[in-house]
Amino acid sequence: MREKSASMKKVSRRAAMKAAGGSFSAAFIGLPSYSPSVHAQSTDTIRIGVPPFVNQSAIFLAQEMGWFAKSGINLRLQSFPDGSLIVAPLLSGEVDIGVVTCSAGLFNSMSRGAPFKAFLCNGQGKAGRSGSAIAVTPKLYEQGVRGPADLARVKGKTIAVPAAGSVNQYGIASALQQVKLDPVSEVKWQTSVSMPDTVKQMGQNQIEIADISYQLAYLGQKQNICRLIASGDQLLPDIQTTMSAVRNNVKAERRDAIIRFAMAYIHAGRLFNKVASNPAQYPDALEAIVKYTLVKDIHILKDIAPHWEWIAENGVPNADSVMAQQDFWNNPFKMVERKVSRDQILDLSIAAEASARLERDKPFDT
Repeated sequence: MREKSASMKKVSRRAAMKAAGGSFSAAFIGLPSYSPSVHAQSTDTIRIGVPPFVNQSAIFLAQEMGWFAKSGINLRLQSFPDGSLIVAPLLSGEVDIGVVTCSAGLFNSMSRGAPFKAFLCNGQGKAGRSGSAIAVTPKLYEQGVRGPADLARVKGKTIAVPAAGSVNQYGIASALQQVKLDPVSEVKWQTSVSMPDTVKQMGQNQIEIADISYQLAYLGQKQNICRLIASGDQLLPDIQTTMSAVRNNVKAERRDAIIRFAMAYIHAGRLFNKVASNPAQYPDALEAIVKYTLVKDIHILKDIAPHWEWIAENGVPNADSVMAQQDFWNNPFKMVERKVSRDQILDLSIAAEASARLERDKPFDT
């Protein structure tokens, strides 16, 4: 994605004020013309790698609202098709911050000494908010697989997930364990087909069950291709799905800039949660979201709401969920050979300090 300017032509100040819980500066224009001169800090450029998914909209909203600019941050957005593809540019230093998915691959990178740590929540499967779902064919649904408790009936079948070691595989594999199925030996896995193509496979009865995005499961159900039998939060409440990770050298050399980035992000995350709860009330924010994300149909966004995921309102990732996922990929799947400590994966101090400064300084109020 080319660098975005933060020009949001139709976002109303009144809507932003109401949603974010405060008033909004009259300087809410575009990023190039937004002057942070009222602040002591100079402008810091931060390069961030982001996938164009709805659950990353807190970043996009903070950019469009001018909150990064007001924090003295010149944010340079780089778009990647998936969070798994952002680890490499984080390793190389192409980006300073990257949105990464919780996965076996991430934990393996950490165990090999990756020079970055996760520090912000970019998506959790809070009750009623998960962005993933289990879908089955109408035939399998009629055979009695209508909810998580019925998954014992899928023994011996092939389950489609977008990638090996992904959050999707973790969710449905954990659900299989809950019905006493061994996810390693008693089912087969398809891990090399994109989610849209998986839905097509279901329409052709090539695949009977899949863990895919809530949006695709919803659309597939509307077209009678599949049945949505559970959302991810029903399998693993409060699962941490995505996080922002920052390079260690950037954090050490520009910690205050990273904290200011986190302040703007957390503030926007609170707005994101409100928009997901009642999107019809925030039409301007919806326009901002479709500007940056793959979902270009506002009606679909409204239909699947609030299944956009949840952003922790203090910015802190669910560390227990992260560590449970590492344990899972170590055993039973053996995809992670060497586990690392919580402190090697996460730095929770940045979100804590950013949240405290937000409450103390209220930088986005008038």
